[in-house]
Amino acid sequence: MASEVASPRTKADLSTSVTEEYMRIDIGNSLDTVASPGMSSDTLDSLDHQVDAIHTTIGPKIHDNSFGYAALNQLSPEETKQLLDFTEHFSDFSNVLTIGIGGSALGSATLSTSLGLSGHYVLDNIDPSANLNMLTNIDFTDTVVNIVSLSGSTIETISNFLVVRDYMNKQNIDWTSQTFVTTSGNGTLYHLSNKYDLPLLPFPESIPGRFSALSPASLAPIAILGGSVEEILKGAQNGFDSLSTSIYNSPPYAYGAISSELFNLGITSNSIMPYSEHLETFAEWFAQLWSESLGKDGIGQIPLRAMGATDQHSQLQLYRAGKRNLMVTFIDVVDHKTELNIPPPEFEDFDYLSNLPLETLLRTELQTTEASLAEAGCPSIRIELDQINPHSIGELLHGCMASCILFAELQGINGFDQPAVEWGKQALKDILTGKTSSESSSTQNKNSHWIKK
Repeated sequence: MASEVASPRTKADLSTSVTEEYMRIDIGNSLDTVASPGMSSDTLDSLDHQVDAIHTTIGPKIHDNSFGYAALNQLSPEETKQLLDFTEHFSDFSNVLTIGIGGSALGSATLSTSLGLSGHYVLDNIDPSANLNMLTNIDFTDTVVNIVSLSGSTIETISNFLVVRDYMNKQNIDWTSQTFVTTSGNGTLYHLSNKYDLPLLPFPESIPGRFSALSPASLAPIAILGGSVEEILKGAQNGFDSLSTSIYNSPPYAYGAISSELFNLGITSNSIMPYSEHLETFAEWFAQLWSESLGKDGIGQIPLRAMGATDQHSQLQLYRAGKRNLMVTFIDVVDHKTELNIPPPEFEDFDYLSNLPLETLLRTELQTTEASLAEAGCPSIRIELDQINPHSIGELLHGCMASCILFAELQGINGFDQPAVEWGKQALKDILTGKTSSESSSTQNKNSHWIKK
């Protein structure tokens, strides 16, 4: 994120300033001069003092590579070279199949989708029909398989791996020659890599899965597919450099602080709405980051995924006229780098569209949607990227992680654990293994009340 926060935008002001920096945010429509609820200038000053104290606290934790905070550090040149040397072994393959779930898959999926890298397949669910359809459409003779799990024992990931391995065996493909494992610790996948002499890429133990988008766990498939890992990391470094003791020149902290304060004012949902389909998977990644990190002790915002301009026609009615407990986070791309104009129509009612670039129409729709919400008093924030490229995506991902960490710190919660998720994992294993403890039996729904014809 760039080292500036845009000045407040009024309801009537739809102008967007463009600078040479990659990323910036406009907070004007979250202020009480526009939004209800919204923040006063005094509240912003108070947040600024809190951020000053928190940054002073978390700075040493980042420096010390403390658990979770380590996600905001960048790979060193030596670590980057080690990653690139590791992935060079698979550079002759055209495709990568990532087998993972949650943060073990969404980071690499976000990077490949946003950067338009072809050949990346992701098995991150256990829907049999969808998975079989994917497997039958992959050329496994030209595909490297990456199994990703921080613990090395994730049930869904192990299950999908076993299915893929069997599928490759039935095609007489030596799966061991084109498979590598990304894991940490001493779990099942670690032992699997030893048993079959599979290349092992360490999953950083100091980084939770959902915060691993800029780590080797997510960057390896990107390197194999020809993406610029170095530029992604340069963008992330730019995001790191924008962290400071003041929200007035630190957009990541400004976004986290303002979102936290809006939550205090009753804003319990946050709709992330990019105006680029390249960022659709990013919205999924953001949803996990925001919900799993912040959903603790009755705190947190429900992340909603929307897509501009499509969801103006499906969700805007609720945003503008529904219960006032929602904020919208727009993501605007200034230059889509694609020229596609609307041909002259044969009907006069639409003459104004003649030769209009679709990019102009898309950005105008964002501006009018933003103005519509402002007119109704619904708080929103706009994140602006000059373009979508490796540098800007690296900065965007880093900025969102920093924002999330700050939100958690302001609310006094641990942003790096996920006890509710761990409970569900254990309950699943208990049922599948036939365990009969009271804890296991409590997972059975004793209160079913079916209604049938």
